[in-house]
Amino acid sequence: MRLPKSALAALLILSGAGAAEAQTVVDGSDAGVGAEAARTALSLIGQQMRDPEAKVADLRIGRAGALCGTVDVRNRMGAYTGPRPFVADLPENFLGRLPEGPELRSPGSMAAFRAMERAKALFEANCTAG
Repeated sequence: MRLPKSALAALLILSGAGAAEAQTVVDGSDAGVGAEAARTALSLIGQQMRDPEAKVADLRIGRAGALCGTVDVRNRMGAYTGPRPFVADLPENFLGRLPEGPELRSPGSMAAFRAMERAKALFEANCTAG
C-alpha cells in the first residue's frame, strides 16, 4: 500500500515530535545542584523557551539561594545563538534569562517588563561575583 505524500509527511512529523531531544545539561553541572533542582530548572526552561532542545550549562546555587546557569537555544533558522545567563527562583517556579538588545529597549508587555526586572534583580543578588 502506498501512502499519499501528504499522509507520509504528516506521519513523519508526528513520529519526529516524540523523538526530539529534551532540554539537557551538557556539562554535568547538574550533579552539583542536585537532581531535583536540575529537573525543575529544565522543566521551567521547557515551558518558557521555544526550543525543545535547549542546552543548559554552568548550573550552580547562587549566594541568595536561586539557581544560576546558562541556556543556549536555537533561533528560527535552527542555529544555536550562544549561551545566555539565566536565574531561577525554583520555589516560586520563576525562571528568567538575562535580557539583551531589543528586549531591554522594548519589552513586549508590562508582564514581560516585570519579569525582566525580576530576573535582573535575582541575577544580581545571586549570580554575579560579589
